Amino acid sequence: MYIAIVLSSASLLFCICFFLYCRHYIKSRTGEYLLAEYREEVQKLIAELDAATDRDERLVTERITSLKALMEKVDKRLRVLIGEEERRRVHAETYAELGRLRPVSSSAALIPEAPPPLPPVSDTTPVMPQSPRIVVAEQQIETAPLPVAERVAKLSKAGLSADLIAASLKVSVAEVELVMAFVGQ
Repeated sequence: MYIAIVLSSASLLFCICFFLYCRHYIKSRTGEYLLAEYREEVQKLIAELDAATDRDERLVTERITSLKALMEKVDKRLRVLIGEEERRRVHAETYAELGRLRPVSSSAALIPEAPPPLPPVSDTTPVMPQSPRIVVAEQQIETAPLPVAERVAKLSKAGLSADLIAASLKVSVAEVELVMAFVGQ
C-alpha cells in the first residue's frame, strides 16, 4: 500500500509540474511575450525608416539647392540675352527709321537743282527755311535682318567657331557663346 501512495504522490507531483510547465510555455508563446517581441521589432523598423528618411531628406535638400543655383544662372543668362536682343532690336529699329527718312528708289542718285533765290527779305515778311536736299540711294537698304540668335545658330550648325561667328557678325565672343549655350551647340 505504501508503494501505491508513493506512486500516486509521484504521479500527482508529475501532473502538477507538467501543468505548470505547459502554463508557462503557453504564456511565453502568447500575450505579453509576443507583444514585447513585436514592439521591439516595430521599434527597429521605425529606427530604420527614420534613418532612410533623413538620408533621403538630405539628398532632396542638396538637389533643391543645386537646382536653385542652376536656375539663378539660367535667369542671369536669360536677362543678358534679353537685354542684348532688346538692344539689337532698338538698333535695328533706329537703322530702319534712318532708312525711312531718305526715300529709296532703284534709279540713280538724283540731286535736285539749286532752289531759286529767295526774294529780298523785308522786315514784315516771314523767313521760310530751305527744304533739305534729298539724295536717292542706288540700291535698296535691307530693313529686317535676321535676329542675331538665329544667325549665330545657323553659323554654328555650319561648323564655324565662336570667334569666327563673332567676327563675321561684328558682335562679342561672349554674346556668341551665350547664344550657342542656349541653342545647345
